[in-house]
Amino acid sequence: MLTHSQIWAALDALAEREGLSPSSLAKRAGLDPTTFNRSKRKNATGQLRWPSTESIAKVLAATDTSIDDFLHLIVQGEPSVRRIPFHTLDASLRDAFDRNGRPSLQAWDQLPFPSPEERQVFALEVRGNDYLPTFRDGAIVIVAPEAETRRGDRVLVLDKEGPSILAVLGHQTTAQVHLSTLTGESLPPRATDSLKAVYRIIWASQ
Repeated sequence: MLTHSQIWAALDALAEREGLSPSSLAKRAGLDPTTFNRSKRKNATGQLRWPSTESIAKVLAATDTSIDDFLHLIVQGEPSVRRIPFHTLDASLRDAFDRNGRPSLQAWDQLPFPSPEERQVFALEVRGNDYLPTFRDGAIVIVAPEAETRRGDRVLVLDKEGPSILAVLGHQTTAQVHLSTLTGESLPPRATDSLKAVYRIIWASQ
């Protein structure tokens, strides 16, 4: 049997996976921004309020999430915490990946993070003010190498020769990857063969 807290925990987990707050998740789905606020989860007398099946369906469609994926987000108890690879987002990051674009673990520290063991993720710490106002100095972003990337996603772009950057993914062709800054300014197209990888950011501290 599904409980009230499990359903809301799954929606919160989905918002985190998308790098959104619950209110931003609701807006993406075309709902009132307050739909998933914690204050809406009980009424004035303390009676539990459940999200409607219509609201859940809209959220799943807006995030391209299947019912099976959503059910996997329903946590039985506390989420497990494991230690994931951790590195600073600076010039040394380029040498922290192997030629296949995976972390060379001897160059990484570790950071505790609630995530299933089978999910491949790593953490980066933003240094400086290059990504303000989206990410402040010291913010942590969680990157999932195996997550499918889509237009509009925030991504980590690993360049074979130049610096690695955080950007927003535009359209892609076999020859070029189009990107914009986190604040929406277009960047020069990148040749696909000049990039080691483009990975989706699934969560960020704010």
